[in-house]
Amino acid sequence: MANEHNLIPIQGRNKQEIQDMGRKGGLASGRARRQKAELRQAFQTLLTAEVNNEQMKALLVNLGYEPTNEMALALVILQKALNGDIRAFGQIRDIIGESGGVEITR
Repeated sequence: MANEHNLIPIQGRNKQEIQDMGRKGGLASGRARRQKAELRQAFQTLLTAEVNNEQMKALLVNLGYEPTNEMALALVILQKALNGDIRAFGQIRDIIGESGGVEITR
């Protein structure tokens, strides 16, 4: 390996170095968790917002649903699944909590 002499095992470090490394890792982890939470909140806000597309809005209202981006996405995924998109079908199954094989009833 090119820089193997630069690698120092954790046992070869002093207590202060180990604490500093742990502190830096903890701070980085906290930043990452906050960023992920902020992104999740932003998506929740955007998904509950009203659809901008008038055609989609009218279609959702005619079907009896709230004209939100979330419902528009659900409708688009359903349309893709009905057109044969297996990944869209899998996403729908994941969303509704089904994970087993396809049941065929007669």
